[in-house]
Amino acid sequence: MTWVEQLVSAVNERALDLAIDWPRIESRIGGALPTDYREFCESFGSGEFCDYLTVYASRGGADSELAESQEANRQIVEQHPVVMKGYRPYGLQGPGHTVGILQWGASSQGDEFAWLADGSSNPDKWPVLAREDAGGWRHYDMSMSKFVYRLLVDESFEDFGGFGATGQAPYFTPSS
Repeated sequence: MTWVEQLVSAVNERALDLAIDWPRIESRIGGALPTDYREFCESFGSGEFCDYLTVYASRGGADSELAESQEANRQIVEQHPVVMKGYRPYGLQGPGHTVGILQWGASSQGDEFAWLADGSSNPDKWPVLAREDAGGWRHYDMSMSKFVYRLLVDESFEDFGGFGATGQAPYFTPSS
């Protein structure tokens, strides 16, 4: 069972099997995305876990919250270069900078979740980065879906901003 399948089961949902235009989305991002993330988007679509965690996903077709977020981050950095300090020590993934942060989610408490993307390596090997609001980046050698699963279900996993597995059944609320 994949981590996405375990996550679907943990939140008592059914996989959606969305049709997503990955070539178009990946061209906006500037390269391939992890298989795990693609499976997540096709299974869940857009929404929020436990009124806490939003994964930048897709509603299907060429829609991509991930691409929109990364484009917005790049634009902010262009207009306000001082913002790049928030991406230290890795930088922001983008044209001319194939290694850097590619943010895939955020929490209602200001936590940020990303990959340390590297256009020269297999995206399935990209580590997850996480940080609490204004904190430093923590590095996790696991897939995005495993990280989300552990954050929601595994009580021994480090929490963020006071959130973590609580022993309560996790849930997913699709975007309307």
